[in-house]
Amino acid sequence: MEYKNFNSIGEEKNQLLIDMFFDHLALPDSTFLGTRITKKMLIDNNELSSADKKLVTDVIQSVEWQNTLKPETLNIPVYVTDAVEYLEVAVICVVLKTDEKKGELTKINKLLHSLIPYPVILLVKQEAKLAISLADKRINQADKSKLVIEHIYSSDWLNTKNITENENYFLNDFSLKNTSSINYFELYHDFISMLIGLETSNISGRYISKNNSNSISEASDRQSDDLDSSAFIEKSNEDKTSLLRELGALETELSSIRNKIKKETQMNIKMRLNVEAKRIKNNIKIIREDI
Repeated sequence: MEYKNFNSIGEEKNQLLIDMFFDHLALPDSTFLGTRITKKMLIDNNELSSADKKLVTDVIQSVEWQNTLKPETLNIPVYVTDAVEYLEVAVICVVLKTDEKKGELTKINKLLHSLIPYPVILLVKQEAKLAISLADKRINQADKSKLVIEHIYSSDWLNTKNITENENYFLNDFSLKNTSSINYFELYHDFISMLIGLETSNISGRYISKNNSNSISEASDRQSDDLDSSAFIEKSNEDKTSLLRELGALETELSSIRNKIKKETQMNIKMRLNVEAKRIKNNIKIIREDI
């Protein structure tokens, strides 16, 4: 697959990032649905809170069910167990109004993943910006007709004006051609692995493709060093996510302790807090080195 520079392509062809993204995602025409989901349809959902309804009204411009990946449109088997149900994958495109505020993107991601009863590739667009989100869903054991969200994986806003090198590698990796065709569970979790790779690149300083033999790893000699990080790549998505959660919790705890140290006036307590901070910093270092 041709390696693309998403910055230069946008400048040369005046394409929107989402158009380039769809071109590279390479979904077959057979999967195209193009069905509009009206805001009224969302608001009329009895399970929505008043805050969710306000979010739909004030923040969302439009919602479109762009593509549907299922055996009838893409010849890949379904995957169903007592714990998970992957009958199809929905590609949903949400356009936000220009006055979207900080924190609302996270709320939009959670709302749409909650409303759509399938695994979703959620694409959120605001002017020239694009954000991508997926969610790991499990069957609700108390009500097997429903799915519950285990974890939501999301990118930050991506923009052709300032796409980083790691984001460019990620966008090149994020294609149907780089996913498994064993079943829809494997396909979807390959996409999740790519989003995890983008998140961990903010820690490690490099994006590593799940399949180190593909054209992304060949696009630059920089990737030759990534073979040393194969141990983390081989971990399951669950183990990777667990490490990232642990790292986040430790960093939050360290920040809290540092604030206490600043305010503490008793030397013995301050010394004890410094020892605790040192222990947490060491644990953070170990996890970062593992990533």
